[in-house]
Amino acid sequence: MYNTIIFDMDGTLYDTEQIYRTAWLSAGVPLALYQRFIGTSSLFIHNLLKENGFDPEETVQKRTARVEAELEKGIPLKPGTLESLTWLRENGWTCLIATSSRAETAYRYLKETNMQDYFSYVISGNHLEHGKPAPDIFLMAARTAGRVPSECVVVEDSFNGVRAGHAAGMYTIMVPDLAEPDEEMRRTADLILPSLKDLPASLSKLK
Repeated sequence: MYNTIIFDMDGTLYDTEQIYRTAWLSAGVPLALYQRFIGTSSLFIHNLLKENGFDPEETVQKRTARVEAELEKGIPLKPGTLESLTWLRENGWTCLIATSSRAETAYRYLKETNMQDYFSYVISGNHLEHGKPAPDIFLMAARTAGRVPSECVVVEDSFNGVRAGHAAGMYTIMVPDLAEPDEEMRRTADLILPSLKDLPASLSKLK
């Protein structure tokens, strides 16, 4: 019986991953390197930047300035976000966010979009030694909610997030954002949906 759903944030609930992509590229990060960042922790990104000859602090500062300029225009939601969250609340699901971003960023997004009341917990993997694709953040989320993995559904947009949800032993749904699923994702995800708009109908079949 599934009763708990764990959402990734950027690219899943919020249409912000493209903002981050543009910001990293404007800071001089090549596209191929940025693609390795998606769904991973700040610690991992810091180390990867250093390994590739970048000054991590300076590069992150440039990226952050660009992101802030964009977010001042408003934090965009992915299609179906509010509809899905409303349905989940009405049907007794416990909702969590498990994000590689800082907790402060998640709380800011929730406050500015008036979505705080939909979520029981926010889990940040920003400083986890093993970020996605390791399952650590999702296992931490389950423990926080007092659930076992077999009771949890993960909703992710990134390849690393899908890998992490699968490794955690949770029912993993992919809603693609910047990258379309490949053969590995079709094997790894339990379900692939074109949009969050399709989530309620799919979850109805699980309960």
